[in-house]
Amino acid sequence: MLSTTEPGRRPEQGQILVIFAGAFLLICLIAALVFDVGQNLLDRRTEQNASDSAALAGARYLPAAYVYHGGCAAAPGGMPAVTAACNVAVENGFSDGVGGHTVRVDLPPVAPSTKAGLPGHIQVTIGGTRPSFFAGVIGVTQQRTGAMGVATNNTDIALPYSLLALDPTSCGANKITGSPGTAVTTNGTVHIDSACSSPPGGLQLSGNGVLTAPECDVVGIITVSNGATNGCTTAPTGVLVSGDPLRNLPPPSQPGAPAAIQPIDVSPGPIPSGCPGNSPATDAAPATCAFSGGPYAGKTYRLFPGNYPGGISTSKAILYLSPGIYWLGGSGLLIQSNGMVISKAAGDDAGTAPSGGVLIYNTVDPLPTTGCTGAGCYGPIKINGGGGGTPTLALRPIQSGDYKNMVIFVDRTASFGGGFDIDLDGADANISITGTIYAPSATMKFNGSDTDTLAAQVICYSFEVNGSGAAFNIDYNPGDLFHVTGTGLVE
Repeated sequence: MLSTTEPGRRPEQGQILVIFAGAFLLICLIAALVFDVGQNLLDRRTEQNASDSAALAGARYLPAAYVYHGGCAAAPGGMPAVTAACNVAVENGFSDGVGGHTVRVDLPPVAPSTKAGLPGHIQVTIGGTRPSFFAGVIGVTQQRTGAMGVATNNTDIALPYSLLALDPTSCGANKITGSPGTAVTTNGTVHIDSACSSPPGGLQLSGNGVLTAPECDVVGIITVSNGATNGCTTAPTGVLVSGDPLRNLPPPSQPGAPAAIQPIDVSPGPIPSGCPGNSPATDAAPATCAFSGGPYAGKTYRLFPGNYPGGISTSKAILYLSPGIYWLGGSGLLIQSNGMVISKAAGDDAGTAPSGGVLIYNTVDPLPTTGCTGAGCYGPIKINGGGGGTPTLALRPIQSGDYKNMVIFVDRTASFGGGFDIDLDGADANISITGTIYAPSATMKFNGSDTDTLAAQVICYSFEVNGSGAAFNIDYNPGDLFHVTGTGLVE
């Protein structure tokens, strides 16, 4: 008897539902990509146009001593730049707090803008939220977009800091300590990005350390202990992170070999081996141009700008640096004992007073490409006194080109295994530096027992000041510092 039953096919029933469910989910994902992501791109483009237009509108009323950080809905009157920016945002369909939109104005800009902290700049940030079209199927119920515009009507702006420390988190990394009365005095703003809100804080003053400044802006807290003195005229709360205002500034290109060193005494000294003019160092064979032996004692030499693979050091000689860029490819700059390094204009061949202008770029020898041993390795910029001599570092900043009024630039990517990247250290050392010291990833140390004048601006990752009665006067003179240029829409 033949059977007509087919028991083997029953398990296949319902598979079409599984296939349909999977296909439906895939269709929804594709729809989310096409509709939600596409709409997000359109929304962001609209927000970008509006934020750019609002920033340009507000920039018409700059420069002015405006400080405001907040939304348009809470903006006070009497600030034409803020009013103009908010009005243009509304004209473009973005009202703060309406329809899921936010409109924020920052004067000066704040991080993540590359113009954070710069006076004469206005930042407008527009954000929006809306329900998802299809992405809700996968649990994404809202879409968020945003855009930022920054504008200025200035063409030449100095950064508004005497001392800017960029470490965003460390506690106690920035400190002033020492006895008796190690002091830092400046007539410009001190800004600390560290958000450390528990002792020792973003800025630590201890052990009779003294800080005197018109304003101290610390994102976290300032701690004062053990006889220290907080001489900040104002120390506001609610300080915002600055971030590196020069993060988009490219490093100097590696130059060619320098001209031969010129002995300039009546009885000239020899040129050391490894220096330009006597078997000069190369990238493939870096060597420190070192004036450390008896034949160089008391002798004076003129050096010229260019590439120095293995750096420069002196413990005996006086080195005059002719104007230009000194690209130190390893080992850094070391000055100790009776060594002196002084920037000198052409024709100025006497004395210790600086003239002319230089930029010292401290980096690492580009060869070998992997690993690092010997003179080509990254080293600090260091002045080390207290050894029976009077070492001197006297520099004026470069006077022309893209780095005008910058005196030291430390490679953002170089890494020093121990100690400080810039170490102005030692009793009886003479230090006189003018211009902007830009070392955004570097640690700095000021130490000793003398009074030294830095008519300079210091931008570093963190700093430490200590010693026995050391005094560092940091004079803020915008005309002697690196300036940011640009007009119109700048970000």
